[in-house]
Amino acid sequence: MKASPAVTPGQNRDYKLEYTLFRGTDKRFQAFEAGELDIATGSAHSVMMAAAQGIKFKIVASLSREGGPKGFATQYMVLDSSPIKTIADLKGKTVGINGARSSAEIWARLAIKKHGLNPQRDVKWVAVPFPAQGEAVRAGKLDIGAFPQPFAAFEEKRGGMRTVFTSTEGIGQQEDLMLLLVKEEFAARHPAALRAFLADLVKATDFYVNHPRESHQQLIDAKFVNIPLDVSLGMRKYLHPLDGKVDLDSMRRMVTELKDFGYLDSLDPAKVVDMSYLPK
Repeated sequence: MKASPAVTPGQNRDYKLEYTLFRGTDKRFQAFEAGELDIATGSAHSVMMAAAQGIKFKIVASLSREGGPKGFATQYMVLDSSPIKTIADLKGKTVGINGARSSAEIWARLAIKKHGLNPQRDVKWVAVPFPAQGEAVRAGKLDIGAFPQPFAAFEEKRGGMRTVFTSTEGIGQQEDLMLLLVKEEFAARHPAALRAFLADLVKATDFYVNHPRESHQQLIDAKFVNIPLDVSLGMRKYLHPLDGKVDLDSMRRMVTELKDFGYLDSLDPAKVVDMSYLPK
């Protein structure tokens, strides 16, 4: 939307779009709670935990989905020379995540638990920003790192690393990855602006998905993506719901997983989801 405003007719007319970048969802939520942001993105696991902790917001759209038969799944990668061949080999090893209780950590915890290890005692968790995880693995600071796109594509092209498992090993299903949240008071005060913004989001998503060469080149030109066009076009993609709708069934299963880990007590996702602002 920022790189190609021509596909968003409401921008600078019905609303003004300003971005603030954050390393992870935890810092973003701090700014959100402090009133510095009206709308925020967040990984679905972190969003569910924040809602359970009483942070007030509404989930108004889904931006992307993780895994499934056709979508990209986050790769957990080691050096080619690493003795780690399976998840069971992670005992006593250092696992890279982008932040505490992030989706990258939850998926790894689920996979590790399924393979008979204790995610609390048997591995060490180290928070490293996604862009730095490749160098951290190559320098021996991490035994295994978590690589969403485009970082997985970059490391695969660079060579010398291989995938031990993916997020699918943990979740076993497709689920919402990045969600869009809005402060309830903002939605109440500016419903027309929110609807115009989400209508443009749907248009921009359609443009990104169905015009890949043009949209990827615009992202590169605007310096939102710092990888060659051929790598960007060739990399495996996340699925993006073209209608922006949230998958409530996958959210309910996610809440069950988080309860099993003791990360939250109870939560009905339907009470924090409001899709009424999306285009009909």
